[in-house]
Amino acid sequence: MGNFAPDGLTYYLGQAFEGIGGFMHIVDLSDPSNPKQLPPWQFLGDGRPHGVWLNEAGTRLYAGQAGQFGSVGNTAFGTGPDGLVILDVSDYQLRLLDPQVRIISTLFWDDQGTAEEMYPFSKNGRRYVVSSDESGGNGGVGGAPAACARGASPHGYPNIIDITDERNPKIVAQLKLEVSDNANCEKLLNDPPENGGGSIPAYNEERCVADRANNPTMLACAFQYAGVRVFDIRDVYRPKEIAYYKPPALRTAFLPGSGIWTPDRDRTMDRLAGYPRFVKVPANEEHGRELHLWIVSNDNGFQVLRFTDDFMEREKSLKKSLFEDSVE
Repeated sequence: MGNFAPDGLTYYLGQAFEGIGGFMHIVDLSDPSNPKQLPPWQFLGDGRPHGVWLNEAGTRLYAGQAGQFGSVGNTAFGTGPDGLVILDVSDYQLRLLDPQVRIISTLFWDDQGTAEEMYPFSKNGRRYVVSSDESGGNGGVGGAPAACARGASPHGYPNIIDITDERNPKIVAQLKLEVSDNANCEKLLNDPPENGGGSIPAYNEERCVADRANNPTMLACAFQYAGVRVFDIRDVYRPKEIAYYKPPALRTAFLPGSGIWTPDRDRTMDRLAGYPRFVKVPANEEHGRELHLWIVSNDNGFQVLRFTDDFMEREKSLKKSLFEDSVE
């Protein structure tokens, strides 16, 4: 897990060990043919990132800190609270001697489990990040029954967080599926196990991507066994789900390269956790201009999706359709 600073000159590697005492490694790529490691940074408190995203200037790192209820939430690791930590990494961007990482602010929540990506975008002059959570409350100690007892969300979901005032980040919207709703937790305790295994299916949101970085209209989010979900965020305070796709189950197909295949398993669903991508497709003889989604799932591999005709016709009736508004 890691990411480039937007200028492409620095690469940050997120922590594999996400507890206190773990290291973030930083690489100078000013000369791409001769990468050099900069002094690593050891986290003795908050700010430990797994997924890594930065602001346009490369001076702020938005860290998703995996928390105490998540799959890495063993108190022996000292993982601490779950949520967003905004870090000042200016020293690394400016290549200062003895670089330091400083905490600008934190925003934690206790109803999920393993925060990961903090995807940034801007809209109407304000700056936001979209959180992720790859385990939800079910991933904590005691599993699903304990999550329900403490009022946690059983499955991880995205928060849209306003970070315009970086010292005072605020959650402005939550993108919950019905399976993510805390009120439905007990209804899911007897959910049939996924793919013939012994565990409740994981419908956690792992990664979201906007249709563009500035003034986006849509988010596409990978919800693991719940497939890819597309949200209308023209009103960022009132997002709504407008489309979804679940890759087909491939059951007993021989796929040893799949992350969920085993020789004796009947796979009743496929898992989607990677980044979706919006792709604008020019008009051709068969189709007019279209907006596609590219996804990758464990069993079905790389897939190209397009919105249904009904979806496109409905949006054309708007003064400015989602598709037209996503083309700069």
